[in-house]
Amino acid sequence: MKINRYVLLILLLACGAQICYAQKLIVKKDLEAEWKVYQNDQYQLYADADGEASCIYFQIRLAEFDKDLLYINDSEAFSLFVNGKFVANTQRLTLKIDSLRKVFSSAVITCAIHQKEGISKTLVTQIKSSKPLTKRGEMVLEQHSSSFRDFAIISFMILVVMLITIVRLNPKLASDYFSITKIFFLRESDDAQVYSRITSSTNILFYIFCSLMLSYYLMIIFHFVPQHHPIAYSFHSQSFGMAMLQWLKLSSIVLAAFFLKIILIYSLTAMFGSGELASIHFFNWVRVVLIFFGALTIVLSVYFIMHGQEVNFFTTLLQLLAWVLAGWMILIALKLSSRMGRSVFHLFSYICATELIPFLITLKVLYN
Repeated sequence: MKINRYVLLILLLACGAQICYAQKLIVKKDLEAEWKVYQNDQYQLYADADGEASCIYFQIRLAEFDKDLLYINDSEAFSLFVNGKFVANTQRLTLKIDSLRKVFSSAVITCAIHQKEGISKTLVTQIKSSKPLTKRGEMVLEQHSSSFRDFAIISFMILVVMLITIVRLNPKLASDYFSITKIFFLRESDDAQVYSRITSSTNILFYIFCSLMLSYYLMIIFHFVPQHHPIAYSFHSQSFGMAMLQWLKLSSIVLAAFFLKIILIYSLTAMFGSGELASIHFFNWVRVVLIFFGALTIVLSVYFIMHGQEVNFFTTLLQLLAWVLAGWMILIALKLSSRMGRSVFHLFSYICATELIPFLITLKVLYN
């Protein structure tokens, strides 16, 4: 009889996984808040634990989640035990709750997850359902989703109003920034008004707008991909106000990176005796951000606001960020090659310092 039960358990693993991908599931409950660890001869909440733990425990009242699914996922391998019995060692697992109830014949099950190197920050434990949420307690997650969508809509409107305001302040500068054809011109004409005032007030407003736009782009992506990109957890929010604060926090970081890039470019062009290239380099960088990431932000916003929630879509948009940056490195190298007046080695060294190294750091932060 025991053998039959555990054979059934193995079968429901495969069956549950297929069901999870065949249906569009919603998160009914996040179990992370109920994680516990065994320390000092007692169980205590994982959030209050001292130091790292290699095993966490949580209980599930099976009657509350009949017909639902237990979903566990991580970027690192984990071992799952249910009521002290080994179930599987894997990175992703989906179990049918009603099947667990039949196999273990108990109203409450205790799940233990063990990871040799310590519990990962990317571990996800959730109850998922294909049925609409109806109970009052289950509406919390839906409210969180609604508050984040409100944030997305209002923030997008703020960006639109800000862009219209900046464009009206200096239409000539705005037309240069949004000139798609000039991005690919290898020999565009020098414009003293544009290139000699790279730190003018209107230009700085464009930098602030770019930082807000890029942060908005990343905030929405981070909302859906935390299990794949740990940095996303640093900018998670549970309410509208928190989302706004996280947006401003991320925008400040991006804006600081913008000014560091200005300092780096001006310092290195002066070192190579080509100071006139600094403004051309940075102006075209902002132009690429405004046009390419502006278009991607519009696509992202429309998709999310229209209730799109496919994780692969957001992951692809995050990957596109890297491809755009890689393409930009090639483009700026071609633009500066005819202007720098120095050897290919000097140009390569300059591109490595101003673009390649920051690019690799960005990949490390976003994708590790």
